[in-house]
Amino acid sequence: MKRAASSFVFLIACSSFGLGCGMLMPPGGAGSPEGSPASARSASVVPKESQDLLRKSEKEAYARADEATDEEIDRLEKDALKAVKLALGQQASSPGMPPPESSSTVLESLKGSKIKVRLESVLDADGNAVNDNFIQLKDSFTDRVIQLQRKITEGKASKSEMKEIQDGAKYAMKLNDLRSQVLAVSLQVMMANDRVQTAALQTMLRASSMVRSRKQMEMDLNADDYAVIRRGLERQKRVEAIAATTLAMMGAYQAVINDSGDPKALDVIASATLKAFPVKAEVTDDDAKKYVGALGTNVQKVKAKYEAGMRKVHGDKKYERNYKAGIDGMFAQAENAQNAKSASQIASETQTRFREDVIKCKRGEDPGPGSMVGAGCKGIYRAAQTGDTSELLPGTKKVFEETGGAAGGGAAGQVVGGKEGAALAGVQAAANGDVDGALDAAGKLFPGDSTIGASLQGIAALKKGDAKGVINAALSFVPVPGLKDAFGLASKLLFKG
Repeated sequence: MKRAASSFVFLIACSSFGLGCGMLMPPGGAGSPEGSPASARSASVVPKESQDLLRKSEKEAYARADEATDEEIDRLEKDALKAVKLALGQQASSPGMPPPESSSTVLESLKGSKIKVRLESVLDADGNAVNDNFIQLKDSFTDRVIQLQRKITEGKASKSEMKEIQDGAKYAMKLNDLRSQVLAVSLQVMMANDRVQTAALQTMLRASSMVRSRKQMEMDLNADDYAVIRRGLERQKRVEAIAATTLAMMGAYQAVINDSGDPKALDVIASATLKAFPVKAEVTDDDAKKYVGALGTNVQKVKAKYEAGMRKVHGDKKYERNYKAGIDGMFAQAENAQNAKSASQIASETQTRFREDVIKCKRGEDPGPGSMVGAGCKGIYRAAQTGDTSELLPGTKKVFEETGGAAGGGAAGQVVGGKEGAALAGVQAAANGDVDGALDAAGKLFPGDSTIGASLQGIAALKKGDAKGVINAALSFVPVPGLKDAFGLASKLLFKG
């Protein structure tokens, strides 16, 4: 196990921190100034103990992270369900209080009054919007009460003003209930869509990390690995369902309040939600394999689209302050997955550099600082002039002879032959195989035809007051068929013709 641990630490140090591993462990063996390529070849085999240790460490880390994520999603789903029940009049806003009338009933009754309701951003103490997609209900009656409060208190209100307040007072409780219902859904829209915009990136990050580590440790993704990705996608779908549902509810509120849509649409969405929650996401192992197959080589293109969407919703200043650093880090790690080198590839490149340095020394050229040959360069030059190789170490002597011996044949960039060539060819083939060859279609998972893109589009539409755009966005990424049908029916009620 000591051997496994030391190999693991050494490989991670080399790959993660950019250390020159060939320089730290010269190919010629301990204490050798020149090096032996044979040593590098033997070091290229990653012990199974190290591979097992990697999977064990990952499993423990993922288990801790997933437990926290599951708790978060459970809470998010519970709060969203509570907000939907509140909108239906099946849930009290606080313990000890009776359930309110449903939102649809209140909005229907307000049609016969002179009271006008509207949706506005929730403001902080300084009058600034707390969040672009955190919306509250405002109404003309409450505004009027505030305006007349001093006159009423001082007994200076006119008869017509007093009658106006008395006529509106019968709607006060309804308005309070409706205000609580809208705020509850709005809060969940903000929470769930913020979460869904990062959930896909976190899934991408974990899958990319697994691809990278498997390449470095010369391992294939196995059934357990794909199961980890599958469970991550299942969590992602649960968040998508919560985000799309609350977004659709908020879009329906907008359509009814701003555009006189049919209030029954709220009941359609809410009732379907009660049937669909808790969400049972279904993802197959084949789905997980396809997901891995769609990660990678165009990460920067994907990042540009995602960044543009985030800037559109939040603005440049807020994006730079709150999101940019984390997103840059996530995409950098995903991009590096396909650039990771295996232990064999590192060894092969070390072997190639060693051969190049030997050839330079034979020609009397300085191989430069950090040479794989080290102080033995002069000995190689003397051997090239005299044909006497007695002072060369066995590994160096072998490369000296393979590159033409004293005749100095062979080019610095020649292809490695024999077993070394076969190993390098195998690495190159692996680089074009199931893992890397599949890392070429990430754009299909991201904006603008993706969950993240649809969520961002929905939030942008909500900000503009485009209720139809909000519902359409929710329709495009809700992963539950029953909810999709309900959103479609609600859309027909809200946007006739």
